[in-house]
Amino acid sequence: MTTYKNWSDVSPVVCADALLVECHKLLNELEEFQAFLTEQKKDHTADLRQFRSSVNSELRSLERLSVADPTAERTVHTLRSSNLPFYIAVWATAKSIRGLVLFNKRFYWETPAGRPAEGGPKPRCKYSALVDIVAEDGAEWIKVSTVSESRILFEKAKAGWEAADSDSSTEDDFRDGARIVADGGMGHEASGSGSDGNDNRIELLRVAEDLQKAAKKVRVRYHHPRVRFVLPKIMEGKNAAIDAILGELRATGATVQCGSLPSRFGAYTNGVTSPTQLTTLFTNLLIDPLAHLTPVLNIDCTILLALVSDLSHTTLAPSPTLHKAIRRQVDLEADEKLLPSNLYPTMAGRSLVCTLLAAKRMREIVEQIGTATERLRTELLLGQGKAGKGKTSEELRESFGAFSDYEIPDTWKLPIQIEARTYELSSLPVVAKKVEAELTEINRSVFLYGWENGLTTISSNRTVAKVIEGIVEAEGGEDDEGPKVWLCSTARSLVGKEKARR
Repeated sequence: MTTYKNWSDVSPVVCADALLVECHKLLNELEEFQAFLTEQKKDHTADLRQFRSSVNSELRSLERLSVADPTAERTVHTLRSSNLPFYIAVWATAKSIRGLVLFNKRFYWETPAGRPAEGGPKPRCKYSALVDIVAEDGAEWIKVSTVSESRILFEKAKAGWEAADSDSSTEDDFRDGARIVADGGMGHEASGSGSDGNDNRIELLRVAEDLQKAAKKVRVRYHHPRVRFVLPKIMEGKNAAIDAILGELRATGATVQCGSLPSRFGAYTNGVTSPTQLTTLFTNLLIDPLAHLTPVLNIDCTILLALVSDLSHTTLAPSPTLHKAIRRQVDLEADEKLLPSNLYPTMAGRSLVCTLLAAKRMREIVEQIGTATERLRTELLLGQGKAGKGKTSEELRESFGAFSDYEIPDTWKLPIQIEARTYELSSLPVVAKKVEAELTEINRSVFLYGWENGLTTISSNRTVAKVIEGIVEAEGGEDDEGPKVWLCSTARSLVGKEKARR
């Protein structure tokens, strides 16, 4: 935990130089993180653009102020109104989380607006709330505010809660309040955003309620995002009025952290210079695609086919005789090897099952159009036939590796166990009946089995996964959770599939 620094106590000359140094440090860390994302080919997972742009704008402003008259009233006011302390607080908070998605994201909701015109649609008003940090792969929204206790008490008095001691408010407190919109989106833009109801509340409570309204319109893995407030200038347990407001804030459903900045390595001003520390920090910030997998994985037919496809095990030369879809998969495999970079890390160390119908359908496809090596891999994968029956897991892996260019993990648990038991609709939420009606027989077998047994289903069938998610979220109960699905980013066909069609 890192104490928030109050720059208003520093002389203008020292403040200008110090803020400039701090701004460069912040930008350097952001640049290092961006370079790390690029190196790891994770540029698409975390969006820093808007935040970096804001910090760069602040840097240009500070550079102008560093050569201005430090005694001029405008210079002093601008320095003490700098947004940099807020950006420092946001970055320090971001460094404490996992699964960073992006900064400064606006989320929306709508409410009815007056009477509809005769024969026309009911008018709607659109509102929004700004989230400073979207974390945990979207499951947590974090709001950072550098508002002071005196400012909150001033707002409380203004709202008519009770009289406040105006002598306790400093110039910095009022400046901080005036900077609320600029330094963290704590307020709302005048046009089309902000609260849709009573504004006779202090800003923190209004923002908290707005964030909850926006969160009700968003689901991540079937659940609404959690809201967290970070208030580094607020001390809990010292002022009854402040504590009462914090209680109101928590009553909205948000969690609240007060008094310091959460960070694994402290604020960057303390120095994060070790390359090992930075690598650990940046790795923690990445979204972990395996974080929510269950110990037992349910393997869809699409993945069964990908595991045995020749395309997944060797580099094929591009050929005009191949179908364009196969050529595309050849290009994808050349750029990123599906098994060693994706499927093996996902499955390693976990028990693997598939439904009887998925295994049957996979074998039918392989027998009809698979190559000789694809058929051999199928027997080894399922522990069946002349190649696979009666072999130990170690023997299956060794034999499988003989037909692959890639090393097979020692923790890959072969064979995949075939589960003959089907699902029981009565064991699932009521909305499962609507899901069942929209799926084919094989997809019902796979996804509803995984759902009933609480297993993560591994699939590349994005269309079906989105259909299920849409039905559960739109027609299920508030607490209904649909099947856990881990989507493979790309599919692999059998090479023989396209040859057979030509």
